[in-house]
Amino acid sequence: MPEPGNAKEVCEEIAGEVRDIASWLADGRLTRRQFTAAVLTLEEAKVKRFGFTLTGLNFADGKTRFDLRFADTKELCACLNFDPDTGELSVSHHCS
Repeated sequence: MPEPGNAKEVCEEIAGEVRDIASWLADGRLTRRQFTAAVLTLEEAKVKRFGFTLTGLNFADGKTRFDLRFADTKELCACLNFDPDTGELSVSHHCS
């Protein structure tokens, strides 16, 4: 698990990568399937290495919510909400 002061930094880094992947979906450079594969690759390559888990939930309106949690405690670190219509990814931090 990251040090408490570093958790937000790691979260911001991961959010930035999710934002990049989401923008590729929003502007048509990725299909929905490629988007899912890219996020799963990110989770395997970076998220787990930093002691987090990343889960996603797709909504009927096309929006996606990602929850970034500490792997050992399952405590929520951040919620990332992606709107494919606008390409916007908002991040709500829950850790310090």
